[in-house]
Amino acid sequence: MNSELDNGNAAALPSPGGLSFQNGNWYLMAKTGSLARQRWAGMLAELKVSPSQYGVLMALGEAGPLGQQRLAELVGVDPRNAVPIIDALAAHGLVHREVDPADRRRRVLDLTARGREVAGELATVGAEIERDLLSPLTPAEQATLRRMLLALLSAGRESG
Repeated sequence: MNSELDNGNAAALPSPGGLSFQNGNWYLMAKTGSLARQRWAGMLAELKVSPSQYGVLMALGEAGPLGQQRLAELVGVDPRNAVPIIDALAAHGLVHREVDPADRRRRVLDLTARGREVAGELATVGAEIERDLLSPLTPAEQATLRRMLLALLSAGRESG
């Protein structure tokens, strides 16, 4: 039996001459995705941010002030589910709400100074993780990988 399986090491890399399924693209993508997710989750835990909060912070950092509905669309969260995410970020002093002067029923969300700082840290550490993960690839290979991943995601969205 394969010693990697005996050790229970789920993150073990397939080896030449290993089991054939371990050389399938689907398996390699899953393992690579798992590795990337572990590092991303570690970054979020270190900065005490949930994945949903990450999306809100990064969206506001990139797009600037947004209405709650538009923010929810951008991060792929049901607007009703965005409320507790925003409440938690506001409670930690990372996001503030203001009444939209054009529509008093609407709230506009923006990052506080501390929120901008945290979003900047997330962006910096995220870029470092990406650089580290992709370091075995040349810049041209990284660009090709990005195009291929985008094509796969696009096809997956269209079919399902």
